[in-house]
Amino acid sequence: MRTLWLLIALLVGLAIVLVWRAAPASEGEAAAGNSPLRTTRDGAPASTPTSAASPARPSAGGAVGTAAQTQPPEATVATQSPQPSKTPLAPLAGGLTLGLDKQVKGATVRPGRLVEKDGAILADGKYTIKGSGTAESPYEISWELLMSAADTFIPRLGEKQIPQRIAMLDGAHVRISGYIAFPLIVTEASECLVMLNQWDGCCIGVPPSPYDAIEVKLSAPADNSRRHVVRVGTLQGVFRIDPYVVEKWLVGLYLMESATLDTEL
Repeated sequence: MRTLWLLIALLVGLAIVLVWRAAPASEGEAAAGNSPLRTTRDGAPASTPTSAASPARPSAGGAVGTAAQTQPPEATVATQSPQPSKTPLAPLAGGLTLGLDKQVKGATVRPGRLVEKDGAILADGKYTIKGSGTAESPYEISWELLMSAADTFIPRLGEKQIPQRIAMLDGAHVRISGYIAFPLIVTEASECLVMLNQWDGCCIGVPPSPYDAIEVKLSAPADNSRRHVVRVGTLQGVFRIDPYVVEKWLVGLYLMESATLDTEL
């Protein structure tokens, strides 16, 4: 009896083994076929066949490839556009060319009409400038002439043109008379202001604007022991146009170098 049950048990066990070995194989193959990434037994990813959607490698002739591969690379250095040639400024009809070649910081020269008349220069039919601009014969200029720069040179409004009649003075010897103001705390001054209007440097008078004052550097120190005295004098020196702009506001415009001072008081 025991032999019969043992035989039955062996047959049943053999059947179970055969069924078990067949079932996992089919299920594993199905799972592997549906998985996007096959794995090896140790869990490492197995190599997958190349998809048909993968881009093809370029052929030897270069006929196959992506747009980035077939197009030439862009130039790494931008081509500089040619700069327009700077043509010399021309004066108005029949005028002199004085001042048109001047370079003024942050400004351009606006051509005008300068003509010789009675041994002097008549600028734009309104301003008479005597002299030749040399140390022996300096230009004799007026405050009205200097103040006319306010018509075309206003940096805060974007207007940056210096009239030719003023540009011609840059680097030339000039002579002008006006009120003199020295620094208040020194007895000898090597610098001063010459102005259209009287001003004591503090509270009395009319403070100057950039158009009606000149910052002067003297060739020799001047006596400033008599403070709070109204001084009027004549200055002669080398004239400079040097705009001083802060946040688009014009603070200073005219300078005079190597100047001599002849005071009346």
